[in-house]
Amino acid sequence: MTASDVEAFLDGLVPLQLQREDIAGAVIVIVKNGNILFSKGYGYADMKGKVPVSPTATLFRPGSISKTFTWTAVMQLVERGKLEMDRDINDYLDFQVPHTFGRPVTLRNLMTHTAGFEEVLKDLVVEQTSDLTPLRAFVVAHQPHQIFVPGTVPAYSNYGADLAGYIVERVSGRPFDDYLQENIFRPLGITQATFIQPLPDSLKPMLSSGYELASGDAKPFEFLPPQSAPDGSLSITGADMAKFMIAHLQNGKYGQATILQPQTAEMMHARQFSMDPAVNGMALGFYEENRNGRHIVGHGGDTNYFHSDMHLVLDEGLGFFVSYNSSGKGEQDVRSVLWEKFLDRYFPFSGQPAEAAATRGGDSAAGKYLSSRRAQTTILKSLWWVLAEASVSEAADGTIQVDQFKDLAGQPKRWHAIGNTTFREVGGQQLLVFKTDASGRLQMIGEDPIAISQRVGWNENKNVLSIALGFAALVFALTLVLWPVGALLRRHYKRTLALSAAERRVRLLVKIVCAVELGALLAFTAVVTLGFSDLTVFSDRLDPCLRILQVVLFLGVVGTAAILYNGYRAWRTTGTGLWTRIYATGLVLASFIYTWFVVASRRLQSSLKY
Repeated sequence: MTASDVEAFLDGLVPLQLQREDIAGAVIVIVKNGNILFSKGYGYADMKGKVPVSPTATLFRPGSISKTFTWTAVMQLVERGKLEMDRDINDYLDFQVPHTFGRPVTLRNLMTHTAGFEEVLKDLVVEQTSDLTPLRAFVVAHQPHQIFVPGTVPAYSNYGADLAGYIVERVSGRPFDDYLQENIFRPLGITQATFIQPLPDSLKPMLSSGYELASGDAKPFEFLPPQSAPDGSLSITGADMAKFMIAHLQNGKYGQATILQPQTAEMMHARQFSMDPAVNGMALGFYEENRNGRHIVGHGGDTNYFHSDMHLVLDEGLGFFVSYNSSGKGEQDVRSVLWEKFLDRYFPFSGQPAEAAATRGGDSAAGKYLSSRRAQTTILKSLWWVLAEASVSEAADGTIQVDQFKDLAGQPKRWHAIGNTTFREVGGQQLLVFKTDASGRLQMIGEDPIAISQRVGWNENKNVLSIALGFAALVFALTLVLWPVGALLRRHYKRTLALSAAERRVRLLVKIVCAVELGALLAFTAVVTLGFSDLTVFSDRLDPCLRILQVVLFLGVVGTAAILYNGYRAWRTTGTGLWTRIYATGLVLASFIYTWFVVASRRLQSSLKY
């Protein structure tokens, strides 16, 4: 591994990635044994002005890699005796985090993502500076519910990192960004980095633009609440990231500066929590990425438009940082491809030892699995059934497939059994472990230690949900479409409806209820779709719209009584035709599906924290 060989290798790969994926630019910095081995920018920081990416003069936004700076600050205060890893965090706060399960949340829980917090989306990204709130106000207003007992299940939490940042602020008596400037940035000689939003005037000209596609327009600056967000608002050059990586690879030391004592740094990099010893676990803030027989810790980071990775190969004194300033076409996970090819070139893996054939276990593992990183108590609960649910199926040869785990060609990976509950990637190194929790629920544990997946029943199966809601929407839509069609046909054939006044009122009411229920389903789908096309939609400004939707959803639930009465009449009235009775029954079933969905997905709850 020489600088010239690394440059030749990356020069042959990265420009092709940018071109193929329609990415504007990237920065890559590699450190080895306390020095920068390679540092280079590719493509452009500004497509319109043709400003090239520079590792020393271009700021990138590494998203959640920011958390590693926050965790480093926490550990500094642990060293100084101001914080204790296993103490109730309420002792450091001026508000309370409930002991939902009778157990306190600790700093160790926050740093291993085992605090049990559910996922939150509201105010993840905001439109303007005025929408940014101070750190304390943010963590108080956005406190999520706990859905797991602390210390038992990993569920990645941005909120947990913000809470840790506020604890740093409280205990140190310094604003969060000031603390980092004084205790991490300044000792390391990091001069071109900040958590502050918007950027200070001195740094604004250095910021790379962010792009969906390089061929499209540059996007506005992404405001990530709170004002200085411990979980993700860092802006930094590649050259300054190199200093931080070297400090961690040298157990807290960089040049004459020391930001952590060796034993503290070693503890940060050591495994602290794992769901199974066979797969990667969580260190303190970093997560294990062991591959090719090497002990690796690191962290990834994403904003809407910047996508970054930091990897530390501890035994080799090697640090690797890459950041792309565009989302690209999404045909490949360019970060993973780049890193795996780099590892395979310089740290080749000889392959797995021969393993004895195992008892087939694919059939018992088959089913739907929901990620522990999800919302469970909010009005967007059902959204996670779609976003975070994986399907495990067994092939004829006994291997299994997981639809969310794809190879470089975009095809689901196959996994073969190496034990009754353990599977290895066919032709690869990754493991999947299936084991039950204390309640007997089957869990799928992979190599990504920030979350696991838990098997769900039919009532949370996204395929069942899609079919049921599709049926309901079809019945409602046909009812509304055939209403005027039937009127036109009766006029054409000079027929009249032989209904009493009361029967006409019931008939009209059924049509109105169908319109309300169909409209409510479509409106909520539209709001969610809009939100994921632009995350700034998920903010307080959406609340009035959500309240109106809740009223409409509630009217649909109440209207179910009219449809039920209509079905009762159809079966009790003599002379009613068979098809009329079948149609009335279909309406009842569709309306029950609607009501079940609204209730089960918590659409009508009073809280708009999501």
